[in-house]
Amino acid sequence: MYWKSTDNLTQEKEIAIMFGKSNQETKPYQEIPPADVSPALPPEPFPAPAPKPPIQIDTIIGEGTRIVGTLHCKTILRIDGIVEGDVHSENKVVVSEKGLIKGNVSAEHFTLGGELSGNAKVRGKAEILSTGKLYGDILTKTLIMDENAVFDGKCTMTKAEEEIKKEELPDLPGLKEVMDTKIP
Repeated sequence: MYWKSTDNLTQEKEIAIMFGKSNQETKPYQEIPPADVSPALPPEPFPAPAPKPPIQIDTIIGEGTRIVGTLHCKTILRIDGIVEGDVHSENKVVVSEKGLIKGNVSAEHFTLGGELSGNAKVRGKAEILSTGKLYGDILTKTLIMDENAVFDGKCTMTKAEEEIKKEELPDLPGLKEVMDTKIP
């Protein structure tokens, strides 16, 4: 048998009769609106670490400069030249690849990319870069050595920053006033 209906309701009744459901009332299809499904968002990658701000170096011993004597500094110090004597800083000391110190260093933090022939006392982190050469002993809380760094000496690790006390400035006439003078 073949029927042809013109509306959906009639078609449904005809199909129901074909399958023996003539006594049941058929209901028209109800259209279900599509669900409001937004596409899955790809997982967000971990945010990139914030770039470190550049270090503001306050004092520079430039390439071609040679200082003989003891150097005291309260600010961040970068050495690109030669210092023949001890270097004392209440902050960070950075010795570039071209820098050389023939003496001892005491600092809060110390980064060696050049050469130090002497001992180092570092209250925080000491870092010897791949181009760095340390011929002497080091006392520090944290030591980081890059591959190919040269270290010929003894390392003593401290348990806390308090164990390495800031060295007192020598008692030289007028030194305290010079160190406390602010330069505009």
